[in-house]
Amino acid sequence: LQWADQATLDLIGMLMLDPSITYFGILGCYRDNEVDKRHPLFGQLEAIRLNGAPLRSIHVGPIERECVTSIISDALCFPPSLCLPLSTVVHRKTGGVILFVIRFLKTLNKEGSLVYCMTSRRWTWDLEKIKSKRVSKDVVIHTTLQMN
Repeated sequence: LQWADQATLDLIGMLMLDPSITYFGILGCYRDNEVDKRHPLFGQLEAIRLNGAPLRSIHVGPIERECVTSIISDALCFPPSLCLPLSTVVHRKTGGVILFVIRFLKTLNKEGSLVYCMTSRRWTWDLEKIKSKRVSKDVVIHTTLQMN
């Protein structure tokens, strides 16, 4: 929602505050590090709150290394103990931001650092190459670079 235009924010406000609309909910998300008190979204959320509409905020932070291990273990069909070195590096490089974890794994596969070996019928990876890989800490920048 941090990128929503004013018309969209106004529509959300109207829908949330219209007493004739019942059984209606909006689920939205935004990067809280991009929305300060001067941002139009902050103002709209504040207006909705002040007018009595129920708002619930849920802060979603980075996932723990154990979760990254589970994701990699499931994706590669490997026991978690064998994925631990890879998941530790992936977690450290991505900060546990789930979108970044998934994107980073796709990038590793695309670049050949994480590949499925047909002869051994299992996934293999070059941990030293992955450790030395430079990555942007910003998911948007990383994703944009991967599109080019």
